[in-house]
Amino acid sequence: MAEDRLFRTLCDREVMLCGWHLAKDDSRDDFVSDPIGYADFASNLEERLDYLVEEVQALRYRPRHLIDVDVPKSGLSVRPGNVLPIDESVVLHAIVYVLAPALDKQLSNNVYSYRLHPEWEKKAKKRKSIFRDGEPVFPFLKRRTIRLLDPFESWYEAWPRFVAETAAAQTSEGYTQLTKTDITSYFENIDLDMLEDQVRRLLKRDGGSKVLHVLFRILRGWTRTTSAGTVIARGLPQGNNASSFLANLYLIPLDRTLDAFCQKNDARWFRYVDDVKIFSKTERVARETVFTINRALRSLHLNLQGSKTKVLSGPNLKEELDTREDDGLGAAFDAVKDLKPRNPDDRKKITTELRGLRDTVSKFTQGLPRSVATLTGRESRVFRRLMTLYGQCARTQLVKPAFAALRHLPEYRVLVKALRYLSQMPYSRHDDIVGTLLAMLEGSELPFPYQEAQVLQQLIYFHPRRPRPIASRIRTYALGKKRHWLVRQKALEAMATYPYRRDHAASVSKQHLSDNHFWVRRAACLLALRADAKFVRGTFDKLVFHPDPRLSRIALYFSRLMKDATFAKQESERLTAGSHTDTAIVHNLPRLYAMASSESGDIRELTQDHIKSLKRSRSEKTKWHAEHLARRVAASS
Repeated sequence: MAEDRLFRTLCDREVMLCGWHLAKDDSRDDFVSDPIGYADFASNLEERLDYLVEEVQALRYRPRHLIDVDVPKSGLSVRPGNVLPIDESVVLHAIVYVLAPALDKQLSNNVYSYRLHPEWEKKAKKRKSIFRDGEPVFPFLKRRTIRLLDPFESWYEAWPRFVAETAAAQTSEGYTQLTKTDITSYFENIDLDMLEDQVRRLLKRDGGSKVLHVLFRILRGWTRTTSAGTVIARGLPQGNNASSFLANLYLIPLDRTLDAFCQKNDARWFRYVDDVKIFSKTERVARETVFTINRALRSLHLNLQGSKTKVLSGPNLKEELDTREDDGLGAAFDAVKDLKPRNPDDRKKITTELRGLRDTVSKFTQGLPRSVATLTGRESRVFRRLMTLYGQCARTQLVKPAFAALRHLPEYRVLVKALRYLSQMPYSRHDDIVGTLLAMLEGSELPFPYQEAQVLQQLIYFHPRRPRPIASRIRTYALGKKRHWLVRQKALEAMATYPYRRDHAASVSKQHLSDNHFWVRRAACLLALRADAKFVRGTFDKLVFHPDPRLSRIALYFSRLMKDATFAKQESERLTAGSHTDTAIVHNLPRLYAMASSESGDIRELTQDHIKSLKRSRSEKTKWHAEHLARRVAASS
């Protein structure tokens, strides 16, 4: 039977391995990152995948709770952000890998979000997403395609290039009206019973009953309950590719309604997840489009978002389609992408290429903080792209706007981009930048715990010339009992990258290894590695037997680095073959401290070449670690 074939495919270890690759790739964009990037899960990967296959095959698999965190939006509102437990993420992505070939065929060609890549199997085996960026042909821009898509933006707004001559383009096919809509709290309001019914009907010829049983057991295991304990079977976790693909399917009834409506009224529609845009030729049709979409959504238990539903025509439509700024930014990106900011000749070329963006930059550098405090839509996108470009070029013109955005515009995308930009500034600016960020934390200038945590996380990637006092300031500010768990987690991770006394590292890590949140405990393991070697060995010997598998697993990983010479050599070779930038070094420090704490001379010796690499860094922070790792290796000899 077809359903047995699909289920057998899911229970193939190679398919579950693809699920791991997809989950690991997807985790890079998680709202909250794991302290060691799930390296502990990967270290015994074959055994862990075999166990998952066994549990799924016997229909015993049960999901654990999601990690929930409020992610700031514009104003002072938030949206629910979720992080999948790594086991569930592997299974969920494996299920999508199995079902996507049959389900993708059911989606209209007018849907551009999370479409299956023609070489999806090869991409999964290469540890890349199986989804492709859409390449829609715009109704009156037939030779233009999307070059870059952002999962947090509509495909239309995310186009980095459009033509400037929009007036002529509009008249070529006669479209004079644009109806834009969005759906209120889309992911939170997806009805899981209706989604399951929809998917089962789509797979009627392919079977898949057992696979869907596993899928919806997982999804229903994550739903919320009322205060009376009633389960509400609604909502998909946000922030992962698997959920976004499933969310695409839920709107297929809307797609069919739009097909019929546009065919009857000479209109064209496009959809990216829940963002819908329809081009039409009369105001009457444009208005009727809104009513048609609303009726279709109500049948799916969804509602239009009134503030984002608009009908544009005339000058407003022309302004909407005017992307001259995007054209300039796109051209600048292409011109500087291979240039090195530290090379004098390249630096001059960069200056020349950026000269044409002065007017665009001035919109954000003048009139602060007002010029960035309320950015939305296109201006927000332009600001973020400018920070990406100027960060790549290590240009400081946007430092003040970036700080103004952190203080006055908590929206997630701006928050992440501004912090990333600041960390890309020349090391000579890092002392001042880090000092300002710490002062913002200590002065309670950031209203959301998520903002605080993101600042603490980004402190990991700064390299001030005077790094010694930073860990103590982080401890004083962030490790109080009343702090949000995410703030405590990121504080411990940041402290582990800065100079800190071994006895202080031991006491702070010991205290937080018993924290009530497992990710804080995992982060405390990184700081524990900074204590003296005897404390490190004793601590991880005990933690290997901890009843929480998420803590025992990370303890086993570091214990193997200290005791298993073959495993330590494999990890050392992987580090040698990888990147040697300061960013990569920061990620590798826990592994180096674990190997340097070993009682085995052979394992300790593996760190020697890495220590030499650290000493060649321009970063004072990195050089400090090189010195202390060398002392640890020498003291243990």
